[in-house]
Amino acid sequence: MATWWTTVDGRVLPKPLAGHPGLELCNTWAGWGEAHDDRHEYLRDYTYLPVLAASLGIMSDERSNALQRKAARHPDEAHGVLEETRSLRTDLYAALTGRATGAAFGRVADAAASGRSRQVLVRSDEGASWAHPTRPTLGEPLDLFVLAATEVLTSDRVAAVRACPGAGCGWLFLGSGKRRWCQMAVCGNRAKQASYAARSRE
Repeated sequence: MATWWTTVDGRVLPKPLAGHPGLELCNTWAGWGEAHDDRHEYLRDYTYLPVLAASLGIMSDERSNALQRKAARHPDEAHGVLEETRSLRTDLYAALTGRATGAAFGRVADAAASGRSRQVLVRSDEGASWAHPTRPTLGEPLDLFVLAATEVLTSDRVAAVRACPGAGCGWLFLGSGKRRWCQMAVCGNRAKQASYAARSRE
């Protein structure tokens, strides 16, 4: 059965449908543009953030596990990062959909610059890559998601970013062809059913 979610390490997370990890953080909230409802929140506590990052391949399992242990030792700091992530997620969504105010875009730009300042260029099998050189900090997953999002913002892929029009959704994805929905089998079918029901009432 088609669903919006998947289970990773016992945590319910959004199914990776965006086509780029830079968009997936925005999809940890469902119901963009609608009344706030905590049922739409996937980031239930801080540990969901490093688990999501590792599941998408932008953080190693080792660093993710270390951060989950660190969050248990420093719960207040971890909660602060979680709140910062939720707030910046709104700005990222606005920037990726071309709706950001100057202030919102500025916050994204500041977060990207700050995140990059904590990385160094290291050799890799492909040549070189940016990496956090020290022991993982609680803010590292947010850095990684912001920097991944800026990869989209600074490329021609930003023109392909689409928001699913499904009720209670709004998830982002890189569109191609005639793709309109995050999942035709879920949001698309729900819309078809709603349209059919409305016509039947008429």
